[in-house]
Amino acid sequence: MDSTILIENTAQEFWALVGATPSYPCDIKAAITLTLPIELYPIAGLRVKDVLDWAERIRLNCHIRGRDRRLHGCLIADRGKGTIFLDTQDHENEQRFTLAHELAHFLRDYQAPRQRALTILGETILPVLDGDRPPALAERLPAVLGTVPLGVMSHLMERPDEGLPSNTVIDVEDRANRLALELLAPALPLQNVMEQATTPRGFSTRKTFLTELLITHYGLSGAIATSYAHYLLRQLGEPTFRDWLFRSAE
Repeated sequence: MDSTILIENTAQEFWALVGATPSYPCDIKAAITLTLPIELYPIAGLRVKDVLDWAERIRLNCHIRGRDRRLHGCLIADRGKGTIFLDTQDHENEQRFTLAHELAHFLRDYQAPRQRALTILGETILPVLDGDRPPALAERLPAVLGTVPLGVMSHLMERPDEGLPSNTVIDVEDRANRLALELLAPALPLQNVMEQATTPRGFSTRKTFLTELLITHYGLSGAIATSYAHYLLRQLGEPTFRDWLFRSAE
């Protein structure tokens, strides 16, 4: 999983590319479309079939495993560009996180390894990255091409379904979630707020306070804000032994 510093740097580099310090809740939609070669494709009640139908219309060789199902969002990346699909029936806060999550996949799982391969191997590797030809023997460097998606890449932000994904998928999604949250609500300023003397005491009270801040000021959905608040407080060493002791005594 990416280190905290790498995640923070990636988020900062994106906002530097945008050329403006974000205000909150940030307009991630405008930031994406004005900065990166990414198109947005909003669909009410988004399903896998919608993505596959779109790919067929533009004659893009796109494969998505599993049955047709509802999606929060989906990223399709090809030849250095991306398309993000999102479900317009989701709440505005949910759509904001979906966009940031798919943007995170584009930045970390598509653009960064692709650029690394181009830097090391040069422009001659471009047809390999685009899926137009297989890599030659001399180009098969695991350290370079091992994590680079060749050809069309897709990532799905699924709704809950039966079964559990593999550990690899969980790691990739956790990384995208963490970067998405750093883009929308950077961790360090929030932790600084929670370390101020004026903030509430007690783990449960502090978690409620931080969750409300993430919802009202940063525009996160309730479920995501609750989970992120818990993560941020854990990074600060909470709950403390005192929190545990007093809770046990209740």
